[in-house]
Formats: sequence, C-alpha cells, structure tokens
Amino acid sequence: MPVSSFGQVYLSGIGSNPVIKDYLEKNPGLPAWKSSVKTYQSIYPPFKDDFSYNSIYPDTTKWTDINAYINAQYPIFPVDYGVATMDVLNSEGDIYSSASTFPFVADYLTSYPLRLDSVFDENHNGLWKTTAADSIYLSFYYQPQGLGDVPLPNDSLVLQFGHYTDDLIFSYLDSIKVYGFDFINNPDEFALPGSHIQPPLICDTSMWYLLTDTLFYNDSLMIPCDSVFVNETEWENIWAAGGQAIDSFLVQNNVYFKRVMIPVTDTAWLRNDFQFRFFNYGSLSVINSWKSNTDHWHIDKVYLGTGRSMTDFYTDEIRFVQPAHSLLSPYTSIPMWHYDQDMMVDTITVYANNLDSTGHSCTYTYTVQDESGEFLPGFNYPGFTDIMEPFVNLNINSYSPFANIPVNSYFDYLDTDSANYTVNHIILNNDELNAGDTIQSLQRFSNYFAYDDATAERSYGASSDNTKMVVQFRTLTTDTLRGVQIYFNKVQGDYNLKNFDIGVWSDNNGKPGTLIDTMENKRPVFLGSGEFSTYLFSDIIRMGVDVFYIGLIQKSNDNLNIGFDKNTNSRSRTFYNTDGQWVDSPFDGSLMIRPLFGKALADTGETTKSYPSELKIYPNPAGDIQFVNLILPGDFSDPDYKKYLTLRIFDLYGRKIYSAQFNEFLDISGLDTGFYIIDIFDAAYTRHYTTKMLVEKK
Repeated sequence: MPVSSFGQVYLSGIGSNPVIKDYLEKNPGLPAWKSSVKTYQSIYPPFKDDFSYNSIYPDTTKWTDINAYINAQYPIFPVDYGVATMDVLNSEGDIYSSASTFPFVADYLTSYPLRLDSVFDENHNGLWKTTAADSIYLSFYYQPQGLGDVPLPNDSLVLQFGHYTDDLIFSYLDSIKVYGFDFINNPDEFALPGSHIQPPLICDTSMWYLLTDTLFYNDSLMIPCDSVFVNETEWENIWAAGGQAIDSFLVQNNVYFKRVMIPVTDTAWLRNDFQFRFFNYGSLSVINSWKSNTDHWHIDKVYLGTGRSMTDFYTDEIRFVQPAHSLLSPYTSIPMWHYDQDMMVDTITVYANNLDSTGHSCTYTYTVQDESGEFLPGFNYPGFTDIMEPFVNLNINSYSPFANIPVNSYFDYLDTDSANYTVNHIILNNDELNAGDTIQSLQRFSNYFAYDDATAERSYGASSDNTKMVVQFRTLTTDTLRGVQIYFNKVQGDYNLKNFDIGVWSDNNGKPGTLIDTMENKRPVFLGSGEFSTYLFSDIIRMGVDVFYIGLIQKSNDNLNIGFDKNTNSRSRTFYNTDGQWVDSPFDGSLMIRPLFGKALADTGETTKSYPSELKIYPNPAGDIQFVNLILPGDFSDPDYKKYLTLRIFDLYGRKIYSAQFNEFLDISGLDTGFYIIDIFDAAYTRHYTTKMLVEKK
C-alpha cells in the first residue's frame, strides 16, 4: 500500500520484479520435475550464507525454495554486499495469487535438512553424538523496509524450527515454459481464451491448461508440468519481529541491521532432519492501482553451527556494503557528445565493513577499463589506507564511509553514440593479504540522459487527474530531442494501464515554464529489467544549451506507477503540479524518465505484444550442410542495427541450446535431426523475429 505521501504524490511498491522477469526471459529452459516426489539430502553444519553470490535466487545447495530475492539494491547498509529480501512476490516475480488486503503468508526461505544429531569432532577422530553441551546457535541479521515498503505491525517476519514426519504432502505444481508456435501452426493464427493446451511429453500430459488470454504464435507462457510431493514437516514458532518503518527501527536499535542469536537447547531438535525457515506476512493495498509489492524484510549473514556462544559473531572478512555509484555528476549516463570533464564526481565514496573483532589496516583502490579490457592510465589511483574498526562497534551515528577518494582524471571523448567502461573497486586487508573484496560497476555513455541506475525499488505516482510529474535536465551542446524513455512498474490486474500525455517544458527560474511540445494519449508498456518504454516525438525538437523539463501529464485519478530508483537521488530536479503550482518532489530518489537525443530512432513504445515478423531461413528444411542463411525482414536489415541483435536456438521443449550475437550465416553442423526454434531478439528495439527450422540429416 502507499506508505509515503505528500500532497497528492505517493511512493508505493512495484507490482512485479523486472529483474526476475528478465532472468527468466533470458533463461527459458527451467527445470521440469519428472519425479513426483522431491526429497532433500541432509547436510552437516556449519550452515552459512551471506547472500553475496551473483544470483537472484537463494543457493539451491542450502535452501529448498527460491521465493526470496537475492539483491544489493533494497537494503540500507547491510552487513556485507547482498541480502535475501522477502516481500509479496513469488519466484517468478509476480504478486502471489493468494495475496489479499489482509495479512497472508508470502515468501519462504527454508534450509536443507541438517544433521544436528552428530558433529565431526577432531578430538574423537570422527562423528560424535550431539548434546546440548555442544552449544549450537543460529544467528542472522535483519532489517525491515530498507529502501522498499514498510511492513505494517501485523506483517511480521517469523522464524520456525522443524523436522520431518512420516507423511508425504502435496507441495506445488512445477511449471514449464511453452511457446505459441508449439500449438499454433501459422503465424497469422492464434488461440482464444477458453481453449485448452496440453504440456509436452516430458510432463504429466493429463494436466491440460485453460487459456485465460489470447495466445499468439510468438507468445510464451508458463503452464503446469507435474505435481510435486515433499516430506511433511512439523514446524514450531521460535522468533518473530513485528513490522515497522526503517526510521523507527533505527531509533529503537541504533543499528542498520539487528543481530539475532538463538541457542538450540531443546534436545528434541538434535536429530538428522532438523530444518529452520523464515517466512513473512504481507498485505496489499485496497486501491486497485496501488496493488503492488509491499512489506519488505531483508536477511543477512545466516549462520548455524556448534561450539558457538552469544559472542560468536565475528568472521575474518573485509567486505563492501553498497553498490558503487556513477563517476559522473549529476547523471548516471549521458550522450558522449554532451560529456565534459567538469561532470566527473569530485570523490568516490566507499562503504565497507570489517567483520572481525579487531581493527585492520585496509587499502582501497580502483581501476577503469574500456570495452576492449584496456586499463585507462589516468585512473590508476595509488590507494587509500586507514584502520577499519570492527563493524559491531558501529552504530548509525558512527557509521561512515571508509574512504572518500578524489577523482583526478576524466574520459577521453570518443566519436561514437555509446561507450561502456568497467570500474573495478578493490579493498585489501593489509594484515592478511588474502582477505579482501572486489565489486564492479559500469559507467555508461548512451543516447539518453539519466539520473537512475536502471533498477526500480519503488513506484512514483499521483491520485489526481491532470497531475504533472517532470524531471529537469540540461543539455551541454545543441542537439535534437527525439523522444523519451519511461520505466513503468506493473501492478496486479494491470490497473495502471491508463492514458497519459508526455510534455516538454522550458525553464522558468528553476521551475518548469512554457509547454514546448506534447505527445497525447500514450499508455504504459511493461518490459524487462532495465528496459524502458520508448515514445518518440512526431516533430523534430531542436534544443540549445539550456535547462528543460520532460515528464507526464496524468489523465485519470489512477496511479501510473512510474519507476523510482532509491539508490540515486535527483530529488532537487524532480517536480510535480496538481493545482497550477510547481512543487519540489518530497522524496529522495530518481524518477525513471530519460530524454533521448541524437539521430532518428525507431519507435518501440506502442506495441505491448510481439506479433510475428517475417524471418526466413534458407534452405529450410536443411540437410547435410554446415550453414544456413538467416534473412531478416527488409525494414530491419540495416547493418548498423544488426550489432544489437541476439540469436538464440531452442528445441521444441523450450530449452535454450545456443545463444550468441546475430550472424546471418548460422552453423548447424552440431544440430541433430529435428525441429528447432530460431529466435532473434533486439534488446535496443524490443522486437522478436521467430521461426521454425527443420534439420534433416541422413
């Protein structure tokens, strides 16, 4: 539900997780369980997870479910880089079907069964029966809300202990991704709502699926594949925290993440199938256009082991904490031809934690590489060294950056429309040279101006007709404004699919002035992670070196849910108008609106489905030959655009077997006889070209 408001603008949650959606789009070959019973092998403690790995899902060698979202964007100053976030979105990034305006159980984070009946004891040269004297503790850190939505008092975080019973219970229906062309023979045909489709032969083919929306030839969807049963587990509540706002949490605890230490003293838990799990209660707004992700909790540094004590929470680690920010100011990206060396930030601010019990001498440095991997010599900073105090000694008042590093170099101008540079951030423990940490960030130059980092933690919207929401920009050279990109968050039931106008305003003493141009009756388009809807002006708008404003004019009382990035802050350049007066935005963050400049662009913002396009393969069927020729539609055969294309090959079960940059000559020598799906995707223009290919080898 909306938790922050001022006048008639609000912040709310996001209706789906575009990062998860994007991952599933790029990895369509999801597992389809053939066995109807799923079991887990018990593992020995210690059990440790700090969620710092490069995945959006929990480690499947430690956790039995994938509901929690692994990320570094939502927490505020976590213990180390990466947390498990629990909210009201499922593993596919959608609001749970059971979600309601009353508290309901949402995400689970469940451990593998653990062998607490015995431990490996070096003094006894092997396994030794566990007793209460072995001092078993479970510890973790948690934070409510962070940069997400406030969990209300009844929307709590709960920890349970459990163990197996002798019964099997139905757990869930696993799913498989299928494509319209698996069931539709002609690209011009489609299947209507109410039709039934049957899953592939690797699934339980008796589980027919009822279509609730029109299925086109080029669409994809997830359908049930098999019923999965698991061992029943008896659970007992051990600990819980009631929801509260992050501000109240900080005042109450004086730390950003609170540590919890729980002794396992009941001998009933000393068995070979002990489990623990976290889950959260969540609830939705009662207003349709605000039904989005809510009630965020963040968990870090989970550790269960023997021989511990209430003071056993130190680890010999030096860890980065926050994602690295842009080297430009105030933008995260601009067109290269607008770049000026004065736009470089003065300093790089670095947050890192020493998780040991004593202070350590640590050194931070950074390097910058171009797209060929070459290091830029001007950015070779020699390093900053200082003593880093233990993390447990810090509170919210003493927590400060480890280093503020001066930036004394700048990028050379490149005669190109885009360029990407990799920034490597390195921190070393001088007292133990193999202990340290590294993170990377990407410095982009492209054909747009941006303040955001391309990830939306919240939604920005209004509840009043004719509300204007705009962002201020400043061109550094004369140029042509071609259009605007806007990031929209989807809400449950698509209630924010409402018309709006796009406007461009001149400057009037730091506030929007005269309306220069408009695009009328546009609608939100929901794309993947980091993908913005593009809207192009029909007339050329020439801009001098000047300040201008671009944004939306709302045409109903429904929230449009514009993406809002909480990890960057352009609040001083964001304005809204509900009654004829322009007012500064009340929220820290960046409204995800980007003006597009430069040469003419192809419009991509008006189509919400990928309808078939003609992609031809010659020869098709293909016999005992090495290459086939891929022939793109005539309106997309420009060589300048082909570098943006990705080619993928799927088998008829939807499993991806090949992915690479597009080449019009496709090597099929490694393919067996059979049907294949050739899919060409242009990330820049969000178009798909798909067709079937038959390989017939003798």
